[in-house]
Amino acid sequence: MKIAVCEDNTKDRQKLCKQLKKALERREVEAGLEEFATAEELLHAARKTYYSIFFLDILLPGMTGMDAALKLRRQGNYAPMVFTTVTNDFLAQSYSVWAAHYLVKPIEDKDVDEALDRSFQALKGEEKTLEIMVSRHSEYVPYSDIYYISGNNRNCLIHTRTGNYNPYCSVQQMDEELEDSRFLHVHRSHVINLDHVVAVLRDRVAMRDDALLPIRRGTAAEVRRAWENRRFEVVSGRE
Repeated sequence: MKIAVCEDNTKDRQKLCKQLKKALERREVEAGLEEFATAEELLHAARKTYYSIFFLDILLPGMTGMDAALKLRRQGNYAPMVFTTVTNDFLAQSYSVWAAHYLVKPIEDKDVDEALDRSFQALKGEEKTLEIMVSRHSEYVPYSDIYYISGNNRNCLIHTRTGNYNPYCSVQQMDEELEDSRFLHVHRSHVINLDHVVAVLRDRVAMRDDALLPIRRGTAAEVRRAWENRRFEVVSGRE
């Protein structure tokens, strides 16, 4: 597990990381903490690294923590987010990105404990993972981390935010295993994650990782409708 801590004030960031380490030790949870001073640095890292939990200062230089959270959500990242700030002024706005908790500085140890408890509860209840066998051991890939799956009748390649996996199973088997509204079997050799679709063209679908994938002939309208329905589910909180 990796936890991202984004805070421009070095003293506050170091204090929060220290509190998090102690809270994680008390729970006997192994997690790596990665620190960022700006939202831009965090977003760049999140393109390749999956973070299970985000701790975001709202009043950051440049892009705000709230704007970064909104961007992550629009990119299909549903990891728990905890906001840290000096005022309650943004509390109502935090609900729009489904924040797990909202901490007002100075942050006490008990506040960090509560934030972690809420985040872990959200992870258990919301984040689904795909278990696959790779090189004789199990790997657990978060659904939200999967861009698309490509392959044939014998094996497939799972393209994710953090790299590719090559389990020995077919695309059809993967499609049946996932059973989730965000995934759509658009072509005999491709299953896509609708949360990572950028655009639906006449015979292709553009993905967030710049891939252009084929879709079955004459199904563009159907794929576009599924994409729009999925976005409505996310925005309305019906997923």
